[in-house]
Amino acid sequence: MMPARGLERVLRWPARLALGAAVVAITWLAMTPQPDPPGLGWDKLNHVAAFFVLAALAEAGWPGRVALPWRLAFLLGYGLLIELVQALLDYRQGSVLDFVADVAGIALWLALGWALGQRRGSPRHR
Repeated sequence: MMPARGLERVLRWPARLALGAAVVAITWLAMTPQPDPPGLGWDKLNHVAAFFVLAALAEAGWPGRVALPWRLAFLLGYGLLIELVQALLDYRQGSVLDFVADVAGIALWLALGWALGQRRGSPRHR
């Protein structure tokens, strides 16, 4: 069995590539006209899920507490940028509530990681 640190190292580049692909896909969905958008059936839940996944991939790609401020800055900046650009498009609209849902997805990921780390007694989450 591979130690956790070894597995973390092996997953770094695939997670980074997956994060890049997810950002491209989400940007395309956010910037193109979507008469019947794909997803989970509720726009805010789509935002929560998307940013939960982005936060997970960002942490897998750049793990550890040292990278946390950079991950948060990237994720929050990306969510804000999407809403600002959508506000400029004739066929889309920017939404504060969408950004709040983005933040909720990130917070949900962080809370899950904290809860699991506390449960395992992991020094990484103390």
